[in-house]
Amino acid sequence: MMKNLLFIYNPTSGTGKIRTELSTVLDTFTKAGWLTTVYPTQEKGDAARVAKELGCQFDRVVCAGGDGTLSEVSGGLLELTAPPPLGYIPFGSTNDCAATLRLPKGTKQATLAAAGAGKATSIDMGLFNGHPFIYVAAFGAFTNVAYDTPQDLKKTLGHLAYIFGGIASLPTIVPYHLKVEYDGQSLEDDFFFGMVSNSLSIGGMKTPNSDQVVLDDGLFEVTLFKKPLSLVDLANGLQALINLTPPEDGALILACENSLGLRYLAGGSHWEDQADFTRSQVLGAFEGRGFKEVECYYPTPDYRLAVSIYSDRYLPGKGELADGTAYDEPRYSCVNQEAVFDLLEQEGDFGRFSNSFLVAASKKAWDRRTIFVKYNRTRREAFAIRTSIGEENGRRYVEKTALDDAGSWHILSFEKKYAQLQELCPNIHILKPEMGGDGRSVRFEFLAGVTLAEKLGRQISEGRAPVEAIREAMDLVFDVPEDQTGPFKVTPEFTEVFGTVPELSDRAYRASNIDGLFENLMEVDGRIYCLDYEWVFDFPVPEGFVRYRNLAYFYYKYQRQMVYGSLEEFLGEFGVSRELAGVYGAMEQAFQAYVHGDGNQGYLANYQQKVTTLEELKAADGELSRARERINQLQAEVEEKNQQIRKEQEVQRLTNNHVANLEVMIKDLRHEIDELGKLATYLNGHEALVFKARRKLGAQVNKAFPKGTRKRKVLNYCFNTVKHPCRYGKLYLTGEGRRQIDGDFKIGEDYLKYGRLKFKTYDEASGEMPLVSIVIPCYNQVHYTYACLQSILEYTGDVSYEVIIADDVSTDATAELNKFVEGLVIRRNSTNQGFLRNCNQAAQTARGKYIMFLNNDTKVTPGWLSSLVNLIESDPSIGMVGSKLVYPDGRLQEAGGIIWSDGSGWNYGRLDDPDKAEYNYVKDVDYISGAAILLSVSLWKQIGGFDERFAPAYCEDSDLAFEVRRAGYRVVYQPLSRVIHFEGVSNGTDVNGTGLKRYQVENSRKLKEKWAGEFKKQCVNDGNPNPFRARERSQGKPVVLVVDHYVPTFDRDAGSKTTYQYLKMFLKKGYVVKFLGDNFLHEEPYSTALQQMGIEVLYGDEYAAGIWDWIKKNGDEIDFAYLNRPHIATKYVDFIKDYTNIKVIYYGHDLHFLRLGREYELTGDINIKREADYWKSVELTMMYKAAVSYYPSNVEVEAIHAIDAGIRAKAITAYVYDTFLTDIQDDFAKREGLLFVGGFAHPPNADAVLWFAREVFPKIRAELPEIKFYVVGSKVTEEIKALAQPDNGIVIKGFVSEEELARLYATCKVVVVPLRYGAGVKGKVVEAIYNGAPIVTTATGAEGIPFVDQVLKIADGAENFASATISLYRDNTRCRQLCHRTQDYIRKHFSLDGAWEVVRGDFSRHD
Repeated sequence: MMKNLLFIYNPTSGTGKIRTELSTVLDTFTKAGWLTTVYPTQEKGDAARVAKELGCQFDRVVCAGGDGTLSEVSGGLLELTAPPPLGYIPFGSTNDCAATLRLPKGTKQATLAAAGAGKATSIDMGLFNGHPFIYVAAFGAFTNVAYDTPQDLKKTLGHLAYIFGGIASLPTIVPYHLKVEYDGQSLEDDFFFGMVSNSLSIGGMKTPNSDQVVLDDGLFEVTLFKKPLSLVDLANGLQALINLTPPEDGALILACENSLGLRYLAGGSHWEDQADFTRSQVLGAFEGRGFKEVECYYPTPDYRLAVSIYSDRYLPGKGELADGTAYDEPRYSCVNQEAVFDLLEQEGDFGRFSNSFLVAASKKAWDRRTIFVKYNRTRREAFAIRTSIGEENGRRYVEKTALDDAGSWHILSFEKKYAQLQELCPNIHILKPEMGGDGRSVRFEFLAGVTLAEKLGRQISEGRAPVEAIREAMDLVFDVPEDQTGPFKVTPEFTEVFGTVPELSDRAYRASNIDGLFENLMEVDGRIYCLDYEWVFDFPVPEGFVRYRNLAYFYYKYQRQMVYGSLEEFLGEFGVSRELAGVYGAMEQAFQAYVHGDGNQGYLANYQQKVTTLEELKAADGELSRARERINQLQAEVEEKNQQIRKEQEVQRLTNNHVANLEVMIKDLRHEIDELGKLATYLNGHEALVFKARRKLGAQVNKAFPKGTRKRKVLNYCFNTVKHPCRYGKLYLTGEGRRQIDGDFKIGEDYLKYGRLKFKTYDEASGEMPLVSIVIPCYNQVHYTYACLQSILEYTGDVSYEVIIADDVSTDATAELNKFVEGLVIRRNSTNQGFLRNCNQAAQTARGKYIMFLNNDTKVTPGWLSSLVNLIESDPSIGMVGSKLVYPDGRLQEAGGIIWSDGSGWNYGRLDDPDKAEYNYVKDVDYISGAAILLSVSLWKQIGGFDERFAPAYCEDSDLAFEVRRAGYRVVYQPLSRVIHFEGVSNGTDVNGTGLKRYQVENSRKLKEKWAGEFKKQCVNDGNPNPFRARERSQGKPVVLVVDHYVPTFDRDAGSKTTYQYLKMFLKKGYVVKFLGDNFLHEEPYSTALQQMGIEVLYGDEYAAGIWDWIKKNGDEIDFAYLNRPHIATKYVDFIKDYTNIKVIYYGHDLHFLRLGREYELTGDINIKREADYWKSVELTMMYKAAVSYYPSNVEVEAIHAIDAGIRAKAITAYVYDTFLTDIQDDFAKREGLLFVGGFAHPPNADAVLWFAREVFPKIRAELPEIKFYVVGSKVTEEIKALAQPDNGIVIKGFVSEEELARLYATCKVVVVPLRYGAGVKGKVVEAIYNGAPIVTTATGAEGIPFVDQVLKIADGAENFASATISLYRDNTRCRQLCHRTQDYIRKHFSLDGAWEVVRGDFSRHD
C-alpha cells in the first residue's frame, strides 16, 4: 500500500532549476512508493502555513528550495504535536543547510535521500523572538538581503549575489547596542550584525569555529560584527569576510556608487541609503589585505541594473554608452554624457568617472578572468544568454552562454548557422563556433579591428550619412550567389517570427542572417569577418527587410551625429518608401516580441525615468519666464472676471430676494382673494329678502335679550324645549341633566359639550405621587378655568400630574368648582391674597417633583408638559423652563422675554408668526412669562417662592428668573410647549387705571432696584437694538454659523453624521450655533432635533429671500463660518468675506477631485476625468479663500500639499462620539450573516455592493451556502434592488431606523466594506467599529483611519476579500477579540475631546 507524501517546493528558489527538474523529482517519489501531493508556494510564509495545516495528514513531508524554504517548513511542522519526518532537496542559491547536512548534490540522489533512502539525522531548532529557525537567526545588516536581492541576480551570480547585495549597504548600517552574557562573562558594545547559527556556512561563507559545529548538541554558535566607522574599518571588514570564505573558491564582490561618477557630476543624486566612494578609495581598502587578485569592473548603466559590465581590459567603444539613461529616479544631466564618456576613454580616464563599481577579489590567482559581460536576460528563457569576453592563458575569446537550460538549443544552433552562412556569404569570413561540453555555451575567436559601422560612422559629414559608402558596404555584405536566393513567400514559420505582412514582391536568401549588421562585421587585415550570427533563419525573409535592418541600426547608432528628422527620412536616401518602412518596422516589432516575449519586451524601458538635459533646463527656464508673465496676465484677467462675477452675483442675489418677496406677497394675496371670495359668497347668499328679514328680527332679539346674559339662556331653553321636548324634558327630570343645565348657566356652553371633568387622584398612603403639580391661580372667570382644565385633561396623557386650584376668594362658580370637576386639589383662601401670595400658598400643597404654574386664562396643546419635563431633565444645569405663549388668533405673544440694561423689557416676537425659525429653538432667556413656567419643587423652596415685595402681582416671574440664575441654574425657553394665553382676561390691560395691572409699572421699578447690579450685565437698549444676542443670552459667547446643503440627516449618510457630531461638539464647548441649510427646508425629525439641542436652524421663505441681509445684519455678532462641501461653500464664501469679518473655516468632507480621479483610473471614463478637473479647480479655489481647510484624513491633506504646500489644510477626526457602548453581545456563535451599511447616493457605495454581490459573495456562498448578505442604506438604486433574487442570499433592506440598524449590528456576524475607490476616512467603517462589529474591508476602506488594522481585516481583490471574510466568519474567537478591541479604539481615536484638540486653535477669536 502506497504511503502519502506532501511535497512543498519554492518555484523561484535559486536559479529556478526546480521547474526543469520537477518531473524527475516526482517520478523518483512514485518509484519509491509514495503517493505525492504537490504544493508550489505562492508567497513568503506560505510554506510554513501549509506545513502546519496539512503536515499531520501525511506520512512524510519533503520540501525543495533554498535554506529559507527549509526554515519555513520546519517551523510549521514544529507546531504539530507529532510532526512527520522531513526530507529536503536543495535548490537554493547557497544551500548552506544541505552542505552542513552533507546531502547528495544530484537531483535524483537528493530526492531518493529525502524520500527515505538516506540516513535520518536529528538537528537542533531554536526560537528567536518567538519565531522558530533551523540553521540561522540574525539581526541588523544583511538580514534582509535574501529577500531584497533580485531573483535574476541570484540566477546569474548564485551565492555571490548575496554578498553583492549585502556589502552595498555596509556604509549606512545602523548599529544595535547589545549586552551579551555568556559563561559567567558579559560583552557590551555596538554591533551592526549578529547571528545565532547551527551551520558550517552562512550565505556560502564558512562560519567562524565551524569545526565546533555539532547539529544536535543543544548549542548554537554566536557571531557579532561591529559597524565599520571608516574606510579602514571597511577594509578590516573585508578582511574578516574573506577569512570566512572557503579557500578553494573564495571570492568577494563589492558593489558601490562612484563619488565621481559622471552621472552624479552631471546632476544626478546618490541613493540616500547607500554611501559612495571613489575608485582609489575602494581599491585602497583591498590593499594589504591578503588578496592576490583584485579586479575593478564598471557596470552600466549602474550596478543595480547592469546590462553590460566593462573592465580596464575592455572599455566601451565610441558611442556605445547612451546619454545617462535613468532607472532609479528622475534626474538632471547637464552634460552630454555619451560624448564625455567617449573623451574619457580616449584620455584613458574612463574608470575614474564610471557611475559605479563592482570589485572582485580573491585570495588566489585566477587562471581565467572575465573582462566584459553583457546580459540579455529580458529575452524569453529559450533565448536568454550572457555574452562575455574572457582571457585564459593570455588568449582572449568571446563566449555566449545560455542563462537557463531552456536556452541550450539556441546555443547549439550556432553550428548549423555557421554551415549555412559559409555557403551564403563568399565575401564574408564567418567565425567558427567552438561548442562547450555542457551544451550551454559556445566560444568564438576574439578579433581586434574596426567594425564597418565605426568605419562608416567616421565618414558622416555635416550631419549627412555617407550614402555611397553605405551602398558599397551593403553591396559587399549582400553579394549572395544567385543559387542561394529565391522568391519571397510567406510561410507559417515566417508568420510566427515576423507577424502578418501585406503581399511583398521581393527575393529571399536561403538563409537570412538578420544579425549581419554593420556593427557585427569587422575589418581585420583587409578581410571582413562576421562576429555574430545569432539570428539566422532558413525560411524566406524579404531581402529588403534584411537591408532595412542594417540601415535602421546604423541610423539609431549615429542619429545624434546626423540631421535627419526621422528614420523614414534617412531611409529615403536609399530609396525605401515610407509605406515599406512601416511594413519593415512592424516586422521588427514582431521579431522583438518573438525574442523577448510580449510581457518582457523593453523590460528596462518600463522602468526608465525622465532625464532632463541642460538644453531642456534652459528651454524650461525660458518657458517658466514666459509662463510667469502669462500667469500674471491671467491673474489680472481672473481678478477682473471675479469682480464681474461678483457684480453679477450681487444682481442675482437681489433678483432672487425680490422674486422670493414677490412669491410671498403673491401667496398672501391669493389667501386674501380666497377669503374675500368666501365673504362674497356668504354676502351674496344673504341678500335674499328672507335673510334680510331674519337679520332684522335677530337684531331686535339681541337687543331685548343680550348674548351671554341669564335671560338669553332662559329664552334659548324655552325655545329649545318647544323645538326638542323629549331631549330637553330628560334634562329637566334627571339629576345629571339638571347638573348640565346648572353648569351651562354657571360655566358656559363648554360644559354642555364636555360635562363633568375627571382627573386622576393620588393617595399618599399608596406611595404613588405625581411627577408634576400644576398650580392654577384663579379669581372668578370660571369659564376660562374650565376651558383650561379641559385642555389639560385632553392633552396631558404622557406625564403624571395633579392639578391644584388656587382660589383667591372667587365669587362665581369657581367657589363650587369641585361640583363640576372631579379630582382637583383645591386650595381656597379665606381672604383675597392677590396673585403672588395665592401662588405661594397653593405651592405649599404640591406633591410632585416639579411645580408648574399655569394661568387659568390659558389652553394647552399636545406635548406641552412632556416637552418641558424632558427638557429640564435633560440637563442638570437647567433650573426653570417655560412655554411659547400664543394668542387665540394664532399670533405670538412671547418666545421668552428680554430685559435690557435699562430695565425695560420685551416680549420677544410679540404679534409675529410663532412658526418662524427664530422662535422655535431651545434657548436661554432673561425670563419666561409666569403664565406657563415649570421648575423643581426643591429649587422653588430653596428660592422661597415668589418674592412678596412684588405683591400682589407683576414682575414676579422676571424676579424668579434672576433668582434661579443666582442659584446657579439656567432659565430656558421650550418652543415645543405651546400654550394659548388669553392675556389680560384676568387682570385687564390698563396699566394706568385702578385695576391690578397698575402694579406692572410700580413693580418694574422695584425689579430694577433689586437687580441693579445684574442689569448692568444685560444687553444695552440704544433705542433700536439688535436682539440677536439678547434674545438668547449669548453675550460674550463665540457664535458659529454652520452652513451645509441641508439639515444633517444623521441616520442616513456619513457626511451628515459628521456635521451633526461637530454641531454637538461646538455646543458642548460653549459655542452658540446657527445652522443654515442651503435648501431652507424644515425637515423632520432632523430640524427639530437640532432645535431641541439649542441650535437655531434658519429655514423658510423669510431666510430663502433674505439670507444675505441676515448675514450682513448679524455679521458683527458671528465669529466663525463653518462651511461644508465645495458646492455649498463656494456659494457663500465671497459674500461672507466681502461684507463681514467672519473667519471662514472650510470642511470638504472628501476631496472630490481625488475620489473622481481614482474612479477615472478604475473606469477610464473621460467624462469622470473632466469632472475631476472641474472639482479640482473649485476645491482649490475654496481652500485659498478659507482660513483653514479640513479633511477626514492625511490622505487628502497630502494630496493637497502635493499640489501646493502653502495651503492651510489639516486632517480632523471626522467621526466624533461622546457616548460609548458597554453591553455589546459578543457570543458570535449566535450571530449570522454579512452586513453592508451605506447611502447609495454616494457612487463608491453602489459600486462596492455591486462588485461584492457579483464577484465576491458567490465565492463566499460556495463555502458557506446558508450565509446571507444584508444591504442597508438610503436611496437604493434599481440596479441594487435587482441583486436580490430567490435563494441567492442577498437581502436588500434599504433605509432602516436607528433602532433597526442597531439590531442588525448586534445580530450580524461580520460587516463588509468592499470599497474599490473613494477618498478619505469612511464613516461606515468607523460606525461599524463603534458598534463592535468584526469588519473586512479593502485598503481603500481602511484608508486614513489610524492603526485600524488592529480592529479589522484588510483584503483587496475578489479572491482575497472572499477568503478573509470566510476565515473571519468561521473564527468566533477572532470575532470576539476584534469586538472587544473596538471600544478602547473608539475612545482613543474618535472621542469628542480628542477631536476638539485638533480644531480648538482654529476656533479662537485671537487666532
